[in-house]
Amino acid sequence: MLSVEDANKIIAFLSAAYLATEDAEAREEFHRLANELRKSSGQLLE
Repeated sequence: MLSVEDANKIIAFLSAAYLATEDAEAREEFHRLANELRKSSGQLLE
C-alpha cells in the first residue's frame, strides 16, 4: 500500500500538470491518475 504522504506528493505534481494544460483529455487522465493514487493510499476519491 502506498503511504498517504507519498501519494500526496505525486498528486501535487499531477495537479500542476493538470493546471498547466487546457487539453481536456490530458486533464481527465491526470484526474484519473490522482484518483488511482488516492485509492492506493486509502484516501477518498475526488
